[in-house]
Amino acid sequence: MASQSGRATLSRMDEYADKLHAKLAPESVGLTLIRAGSFLSAYELIKSEIVGSVHDFFWRGCKDGQNLYDEISYRKDVTNRNPKSKFRASCAWLVEMQALTVEQVVILEEVYRHRQEIAHELPKLLVDPDFEVRVDLLLAAIECVRALGAFWGSISVDTDPQWDGKDVAYDEIKSGSYVLMEYLASLAGLDLDSDTSNGA
Repeated sequence: MASQSGRATLSRMDEYADKLHAKLAPESVGLTLIRAGSFLSAYELIKSEIVGSVHDFFWRGCKDGQNLYDEISYRKDVTNRNPKSKFRASCAWLVEMQALTVEQVVILEEVYRHRQEIAHELPKLLVDPDFEVRVDLLLAAIECVRALGAFWGSISVDTDPQWDGKDVAYDEIKSGSYVLMEYLASLAGLDLDSDTSNGA
């Protein structure tokens, strides 16, 4: 007769086998890959909007086919905040500009760590029943894409004479990056309006 501990071990093995079977189902693999791709895409878009766009804010035109930047102001206002990390320095500047909140910047550190896990451990993500794309962080990352797009969009509106005298709801501005993430979120079974997910 099997011992109680032996039956418990078999039960756990059966439970794991069921979870692994569900994880490897074609629809599950497809959803995992979509969510992983969405997460990686969101991070790259955020990185571009933070590091690249903050530097572009100090663009001062072109000369002889070369872009000119006010590098002195860029160093003083941005990179001096964190000389070892342009990303963190740019985040600090964006918080001061009210484009991001302190809480969002803290979450972006988690987003980065999870992005590393996904990028370097994709096979594990596909076969480990206990390793999933963190939907909470994906939703938070998409919200950062939205907020950054609205911020840079508001600057474009304020510096474009065609919008003079017109009322613009800045918070409703949608960048191309955010429209892309909206589409990917729908494929990933995420509801951005209610911050919930299907099958998460």
